[in-house]
Amino acid sequence: MIMITPKVECVAMTQDLARLPGKTKRPLYHIVDTQALRLKQALVTYGVSYISFIPNELLEMIFVETVKATRADEDSSSSCVPTSLRLRPRPELLLASVSQHWRAVALGMPLLWTEIRLFLRQNVDLVNLYLTRSQGQLLDIRFTGIHSQGLPEFDPDYLRISCIILSHIHVCRRLEVHGAFPFPKLLDGFKHIRAPMLEELIVHYPLDIPHLLFTEDLLLSADRLTALTLNGLWVSGLSPENFSNLLSHLTSLTHLTLIGEPVDYVRSRDIPVVELPLLQTMILKPGPNISRTYMPTIFRAIRAPALRELVLDFHTATSSRDLQSLVDKLNRGAPPFPSVRLLTLCSRSMAYDGWHALAHAFSGITTLSVSKCIVNQLMGFLSCAGRRDAFPNLRTLLFDDMQFEWSLLLQLLQIREAAGMPVREVKMRGFRKHAQSELVGKLVASLATYTPVVIGWT
Repeated sequence: MIMITPKVECVAMTQDLARLPGKTKRPLYHIVDTQALRLKQALVTYGVSYISFIPNELLEMIFVETVKATRADEDSSSSCVPTSLRLRPRPELLLASVSQHWRAVALGMPLLWTEIRLFLRQNVDLVNLYLTRSQGQLLDIRFTGIHSQGLPEFDPDYLRISCIILSHIHVCRRLEVHGAFPFPKLLDGFKHIRAPMLEELIVHYPLDIPHLLFTEDLLLSADRLTALTLNGLWVSGLSPENFSNLLSHLTSLTHLTLIGEPVDYVRSRDIPVVELPLLQTMILKPGPNISRTYMPTIFRAIRAPALRELVLDFHTATSSRDLQSLVDKLNRGAPPFPSVRLLTLCSRSMAYDGWHALAHAFSGITTLSVSKCIVNQLMGFLSCAGRRDAFPNLRTLLFDDMQFEWSLLLQLLQIREAAGMPVREVKMRGFRKHAQSELVGKLVASLATYTPVVIGWT
């Protein structure tokens, strides 16, 4: 007796279709409907779902995209703190528990198990499970810590976590350390261990503990490190000497992000200068109540001859007075990074002298991106009689929102065109969903009447 299974039925259906003559009397869709009904009946009979027929290659792609989407949501979520990360189920574990077939596919994908999450009081068996399933692939390690009883840096659990990180740093591609307490033994351990595969390092200092993380020179042997992020306050940050020493050893660094005030320029008079020959992107996001010396000193302490993109995010700064010393320096001094071509400015407000300072310091930019709160201020500045020659090479404007005075934009484009410095492209976030509306259509048509400018979205 021959057992008719869904797979056999599927093969039979394919063979029937292949035997059809070139010109059949019955419409093809009738044949397909009949065969689909036969297959559906077979699936119901044997309790098999359509999803079981997904090819492994397609299933692997679905797994990868599912894990990527989950990680992206966690990274962008403001609630991504140590306690919330511990409670969230890992998507790869869920996928591997759906069925035996899915489990076999998931276990055959080492890259699915390369993100290692570490926290205090963690079950070490789960860590070992991921390390085994990753099969020697490069790892992304994230350590998030919360307050514990006593001094956390002497906690046996903290020392155990530090040992796990340091023992696998040689196969680590990305390392993120984020704790609510000092972790000197962990970071000091980098001075004695090579990290030849490390490409990205993210360190979030504890924000409310007046404790210097490093008392000796910090040496990090990571020849492939291209991205570095430091986040903290000066009271718990690096000394200028250690900061300069760290950067000087990162010869492949192309992206640098400084959040808050992670370098202590308040208690230091000697400011060593470091040159980063390959640095292409720098992001500065000072926090509230920053010291007046921080931003000007950063501009003076770092030399980046190849810097192409500079992001100044002042959203969390308490007031323009916190940045006045930077404005004064930019107005008086030579341009700090003449190679910059893309300038991104995020702020709640920008005074006239601030725009004047930026126009003086970054006159060579070709692209200017601004947040929604200051779009009208920018266009007003560029349209005023005394500043129509600002940013002479500007060709692209990027706006964070569509909610601004379109009449100002029309006026600005006409002025730039008449002055021989035309803007050729305007991109707006959120434009796509409004692109078909009647109002936007009229505005775009008006823009095309005055100047050949491309309207797009980000």
